[in-house]
Amino acid sequence: MAKKLQKIKRPWIVDRVPFDRERRDDDFDYNGRRWRKVRAQQLDLFPCCCDCEAEGITTVATVADHEPQVKVLIARGDDPYDMKWLMSRCKKHHDSKSGREAHKGYGVKSR
Repeated sequence: MAKKLQKIKRPWIVDRVPFDRERRDDDFDYNGRRWRKVRAQQLDLFPCCCDCEAEGITTVATVADHEPQVKVLIARGDDPYDMKWLMSRCKKHHDSKSGREAHKGYGVKSR
């Protein structure tokens, strides 16, 4: 019968503890029931991507995106669940907008 291999302990790798993440006050719960309902309502009311419509293309929106970032809304004291801050976008336009926001001021040109 084959012997079971011993587990090698690598001291430079930190053991991950499940569900041991610190939540901050400015964290937004994208998995919460309230957000899922607001997102579904936004996509029902505005099913087409706003950026694609501006380009003259009709594309189904799959993402409800906050126009100012959620962290900005929370810092200002605004309600991030309010639908006036949401825009319906397709994945392509959402990812490009989020990438520009993430790298703002780091040499990436914004449109």
